[in-house]
Amino acid sequence: MTEIEQTRRPGQPTESAVRSRRFAPVAEEVRQVRRFVAGVLGDRHVCLDDAELLVSELAGNVVRHAAGREFLVSVVVGRDEVVVAVEDGGARTVPVVRVPGVEETDGRGLLLVDRIARGWGFERRGGGTVVWFELRGAGGADVPAALCGGEGQGAGEALGEGIRGQ
Repeated sequence: MTEIEQTRRPGQPTESAVRSRRFAPVAEEVRQVRRFVAGVLGDRHVCLDDAELLVSELAGNVVRHAAGREFLVSVVVGRDEVVVAVEDGGARTVPVVRVPGVEETDGRGLLLVDRIARGWGFERRGGGTVVWFELRGAGGADVPAALCGGEGQGAGEALGEGIRGQ
């Protein structure tokens, strides 16, 4: 895993800097991905639990499907929103929401992302795929986590052009 990088793109508010870290493509790193996201958000952020759950699902998908290459997790925290993107190093397939059968033990990750996140999407970049999700709430306030899926304008463009559409 590489050190945290901080960047700010032109036109991006100063309070929503992008923080990114690279991780090895092994199952043991998924826990470190959750810790990284939690560290960026802080213990009191209203979207913390949802962000940890959803980034775990995306990181797990990278470990399963991305040909053993390291992956990049990026987090943007605005005043009342969170955008998380996971960029793999070369998955051959594109993400698809499945509705698995009752007896199936996997295949629910993107379904969770789809149901919990305010928005999500993906784009192919080079030989890999970036999957992102956005959560919305009153950042850092003591309000119910259910508010994370609220309506309104998002900050997904802070992670790059074209990353918002789905």
